[in-house]
Amino acid sequence: MIDFCSLFQNSFLIIGTGSPLRQDDQAGLIACDELLRNDVFCLKCEYGVENCFGEIERFKPRYLIIIDAALFENGRPGDIIVASEESISEVNLVLSTHNIPLTLLIDLMKKTWRLEKIYVIGIYPKSMDLGLEVSLEVSSSIERLVEEIKKCIRRERRMEELV
Repeated sequence: MIDFCSLFQNSFLIIGTGSPLRQDDQAGLIACDELLRNDVFCLKCEYGVENCFGEIERFKPRYLIIIDAALFENGRPGDIIVASEESISEVNLVLSTHNIPLTLLIDLMKKTWRLEKIYVIGIYPKSMDLGLEVSLEVSSSIERLVEEIKKCIRRERRMEELV
């Protein structure tokens, strides 16, 4: 089990990805917008992380945290999963917008930027059809996720101030 707040303790970069034209596939992009509105930096990568390689290179993070709509074993619309690169195959995690297989993409990113860890925060979609409407289940999950991330980051900032 991953301690969720530990993801935000080191030099990290949050990436929100997805397709803005496919209903719940917007989950990562919407979460990123909400984080940005709350002064938490998030890099938006429409249509896949591979489209933001240049920007990721600039930040040189140690941890990469990808938020996206994802299909996973026993998931229901709105369910959230946090998976490390080691556990992705165990939960049969499939991200929606990648043209490159996820395991190959992770291997490429780790080697290219010497990342210590890559985590995927997946939100199970209700619909990936063309459209701009996001389901209530996914919308509620995005709100909960953003609140949790904000709490973790505030906690980490307080801990840093004490040191």
